[in-house]
Amino acid sequence: MKPETLLPVREPFWSRVREVWDVLAFTFDFDVFEQALGAEAYATPAPWVPAFVVPSASVSVVGRDGTGGLYVSCERGQQRCCLHLDTQGNAVCIGEDWPQAVALLVALPYWPELLAHCPSGELSGLRAAAQRLEREACEDLPALPAARQELRAFLALPGLADPVLRLKQLAVDQAVPVTVWSPHGWRYTSPVRRSEPLVGSA
Repeated sequence: MKPETLLPVREPFWSRVREVWDVLAFTFDFDVFEQALGAEAYATPAPWVPAFVVPSASVSVVGRDGTGGLYVSCERGQQRCCLHLDTQGNAVCIGEDWPQAVALLVALPYWPELLAHCPSGELSGLRAAAQRLEREACEDLPALPAARQELRAFLALPGLADPVLRLKQLAVDQAVPVTVWSPHGWRYTSPVRRSEPLVGSA
């Protein structure tokens, strides 16, 4: 595959995702595009979107969140990952494939706040913050638990026995498996302050 080409959209998972677009967008902040976009659509800096380049990788942008952040598929050789890129220059791996990634988003719709509230990435701190954020989310949206159950069944999402631990494994314990650059020349980094830096892929 040539760098920066559009990855194929895998059906029927995405067909089902689009059927519940409104629930994913408004309850879980995952606004899926009708058609995935190539990375060239985001290669030019703009004030309202995070421009980026992933060298030597095939890339597609599948959706966005309410703050302008992007959900991105990357594939380089045998490596595949799903990323979230935000307008602050952060890149977080949220899964190896989209069923895994969506399962995490559904389990922890407040995951960016979770990392922001616990920038050290310690599991105990993440768990404490997750309990508080879950309580607040359910108070604001009492239908959240039911929506989760319905989405998990309809989308046939993989089970996550411990979503907070899974987030830590993806966002804290390992580096993003590809290198994401801004057209301005700086590199996207993790929002988590690790005690020892991890070496990312070139």
